Amino acid sequence: MKSSFEIKKLISKFDKNLENIIQEDIPVLKQIKKFVITSGGKRIRPVTHYLFCKFLKVNLKDNHWLDVGSVAELIHAASLLHDDVVDNASIRRGKPTVGAKFGNKTAILAGDYLLACGISQLNRLNSPEIMEIFTKVLRELSVSELLQMEWEKNPKITLKIYNSIIYGKTASLFGACTESGAVLAGLVGKQRTEILEYGIRLGLLFQKKDDCLDYFTDSRESGKEFLKDFYNGLYTYPILVLRERADRSDKKVISNLFSKESRTSFESQMILELMQKYQIQNHLNHELKKEKEYLMNFLNRFEDSNEKTLFVEQLSKLG
Repeated sequence: MKSSFEIKKLISKFDKNLENIIQEDIPVLKQIKKFVITSGGKRIRPVTHYLFCKFLKVNLKDNHWLDVGSVAELIHAASLLHDDVVDNASIRRGKPTVGAKFGNKTAILAGDYLLACGISQLNRLNSPEIMEIFTKVLRELSVSELLQMEWEKNPKITLKIYNSIIYGKTASLFGACTESGAVLAGLVGKQRTEILEYGIRLGLLFQKKDDCLDYFTDSRESGKEFLKDFYNGLYTYPILVLRERADRSDKKVISNLFSKESRTSFESQMILELMQKYQIQNHLNHELKKEKEYLMNFLNRFEDSNEKTLFVEQLSKLG
């Protein structure tokens, strides 16, 4: 398909730029650089930034879009290195994590190093506005990671707290990708704010959809281990919505399941039956579809183009 080829070509550009941005001061960093670039990520964030630059008619000749998108990917990659340490994860996308291969201390420091490379590259753009956008994202990432550590297995977590966590962990970076496009286009005030808010809503949808994959999508289709979040005792979006809609008796069942040190396959069947009883999949599908429709309709303000078609195709896979 033409669209698939265009995406691969764009990803290749970002990967080559990442090669230049990530320096290799010592041998272990060379290995981690290779790990980041060949990790198999879809580069959703930099691709989003590029497409919004096209929508907003940014002059692409100076390659600022390429650097900004690459830095967004670096921040994402660094956050994954840190997340894997916090989660004590040994596998990501079917491969050993940096922590598993080189140790958690190396993973943390490597993540910090990627962030430093990214900030250094941003500084070369000589744009205080873009620098402020991304330093704000780094603050929000740190805060949300601390919030997640505090609340992810805490039965008192609420949907409001959950939304605060996923805003900082996921949505704020998507917002930065779209808002920085608006900055490069010279937009200010309400126009810039609307573009920022679009990115944030896109990021929230992306994370909620990802949470739903754990409960409602076969691992062969999603690439994720089925019910991994449940077995880890994490209060993700489907569980929080289930708990909110369940009656008092079933709320107690849910609480008992998540209060245990570990959960069995029999108990996983119990949670799936509760999901079915309260039609959580249908409820969430409807909610995500409604949000996707808003995001689709927002695109009508931009003139038709190959890039717009490409973005719609990517968006159609969510919700």
